[in-house]
Amino acid sequence: MTISKFISNTLISLTFVAFVAQLIIDFSTINIATSCIILTSSVSTLLYFRWSKAFDSHPLSSFAIIGFCLTSILGAMLAQSGAWTAVSKDLYQPIFTFSMLAMYQAIALLAHGFYRMVSSTSTKHGLLRSTFQAMGIYATPGVLNLWIIGLMGLFFVLLANISPVARGLSFLAWAPFLIPIYLQQMGPNYCNAKKNYILLFMFTILVGLVAMAFNARAMMLSGIATVALLFFLIGLRSDKLVSSKMLFRMGILLVLGVTLSWPVSNMVTAMAIARADRGKVSGAEMVTKTLENFQKQDKIDSFRKEVLSRELQSSYDEGYIKNPFVARFVITQFHDNAMYFASKVSDKGAEQVTSISGDFFWATLPQPILDALKIDVNKDKMYFSMGDVLVNLAVGIPLGGQKTGSVFGQGWVMFGVFFSFIYFFMCLVLFIALDLFSIRTTVGKVELAVIGMLNVWPNFLFGITADSLHYLFIGVVRGVIQSVLLYSIVFAISKVVSGLITMLMHKKPMTISSLAVK
Repeated sequence: MTISKFISNTLISLTFVAFVAQLIIDFSTINIATSCIILTSSVSTLLYFRWSKAFDSHPLSSFAIIGFCLTSILGAMLAQSGAWTAVSKDLYQPIFTFSMLAMYQAIALLAHGFYRMVSSTSTKHGLLRSTFQAMGIYATPGVLNLWIIGLMGLFFVLLANISPVARGLSFLAWAPFLIPIYLQQMGPNYCNAKKNYILLFMFTILVGLVAMAFNARAMMLSGIATVALLFFLIGLRSDKLVSSKMLFRMGILLVLGVTLSWPVSNMVTAMAIARADRGKVSGAEMVTKTLENFQKQDKIDSFRKEVLSRELQSSYDEGYIKNPFVARFVITQFHDNAMYFASKVSDKGAEQVTSISGDFFWATLPQPILDALKIDVNKDKMYFSMGDVLVNLAVGIPLGGQKTGSVFGQGWVMFGVFFSFIYFFMCLVLFIALDLFSIRTTVGKVELAVIGMLNVWPNFLFGITADSLHYLFIGVVRGVIQSVLLYSIVFAISKVVSGLITMLMHKKPMTISSLAVK
């Protein structure tokens, strides 16, 4: 059995186990109906990828669909079954929510099947991919390049809150974690495995300390998620046979992951507790305070109860998954909230949603362009989310709080049932944009670009969905261009720097011009 089929069989088996667990946990009509919807939708999706070659030919768009399934539909049943909680509990309208999500997932699968039929399987590249190839987007970076890119990315992470450019480059911080991937693909000739694994361990500790010093919880979780999802994606594409040694290693990793989930969750909570001191004390003191909080389980439990109490008193409930770490991978409650409040928006409110959505789209453009076009959109007054808008128009809660919305709730308000047809064509555009960061080689194999691999976490979570329609627009129109331009610049810099380092280590004379073209 190949690794890809083993993963597929495991996911299908876990789906049925979680389904049976739900029948035992809560045998109510609502929970049984909800579980049946999840089972049917999830197994259909998993079988589509098991019986097709989608991951071989279109890996990144396929991964986005699997991501939608695991984060919005199946993930909810797996997480709640693991916590021995009914999957329908703490949702406003579980049957309606999962029915709608299952429908949109079916639309995405139909769109993907059509997209694969019309996509070219030729090894000859179009103008866009040829341009990207000339810019080095598909090139395999050397190990020294990855370290330089990663250190630069880590620096950009620290500046992400004050610079949009730095925020756009922050995903490069995880570049060194591609080293095991390239080692697996290219063998021991790529680099010294032992030395680089030691450096990776030290780099991981550095990232953790920096995250604590700057109280950047997302930074710590993004690194873990990126590495885990990268290996998950590689496994879904692997045609290698499963061996007993491999199963043993996977078992160890699984046990290790489960064992570390609560400590990591406690660390995230400890960082949340220390947030009150962010900006008031030094980085070293923030690390100390975070570690002190981490050692006080009673303080962590008290903070969680306080947060849960606030969520229970709020109309916009985000307390569906109790484990903070697992909750980062399941976004079902955001869809449920958005679709529930969307159903309560009046016809007049729907007109306001359409107007505000238009403002959001215009606000994606730079201010000089808005001024030149004489578009009256004040970005300074738009510090609210689509989730805020839906709740405000539905029940009158003031704007603010940056509540996470859902394109499905927004689309339903704006277009009603017609959004289903619109979403089909949206998926086609999203698939094209995602798969731009993979390329078919001369031997017919599809390989992933660095940008595609480093963006697996956001694409897994929000590849074919988002907080708002304008975020999908940004991802396609501005995100692709921005990622390509910024990465090509950083990659060029890394080649120059690595060339200088190599020259100094080997003491070989080399000109700057020769470095630039190396």
